[in-house]
Amino acid sequence: MELLIFLIAIVMIGGLIVMPALRRRRGGREAMQGAMRASDPREYGFVPRERLDVRLPGPDRQLIDALEEVQARQDWQPAARLLALTDATSELRWQRVQTLAGAAAFELAQAPGQGGMWLRTWRVAAPRTRARRRCRRSSWSARRCSTRPRSTSG
Repeated sequence: MELLIFLIAIVMIGGLIVMPALRRRRGGREAMQGAMRASDPREYGFVPRERLDVRLPGPDRQLIDALEEVQARQDWQPAARLLALTDATSELRWQRVQTLAGAAAFELAQAPGQGGMWLRTWRVAAPRTRARRRCRRSSWSARRCSTRPRSTSG
């Protein structure tokens, strides 16, 4: 009889202490595997972190279309139309001006003398427009920042 009580006690101790510990251990391993799967954005159809553009809150289809047209034809009018349709006090306008200026500075850096010709043509064709002046100033600022020598003192 004492042996039976001893066996029941061993089974109860195993059921109350050992089994939950084994379950926690197995659950921890499964959670790690789930976390590894959850950390891959491609599993959920998201764009990888390297391809994200954190400068803009989301894709601006009108800006992308205007920029592609400007770069393909080297014509400033799509950019002018886009900025004319954008509210002058909005954050979106600032983002668009910065993007257009950055594109002009990038083109000029890629092809000195020929790049960003659309912005120079815009300056000659419509010298008094505020949008053109802001875009040009921003492009000069972007160029100055990209060509500024970096100090190595430390």
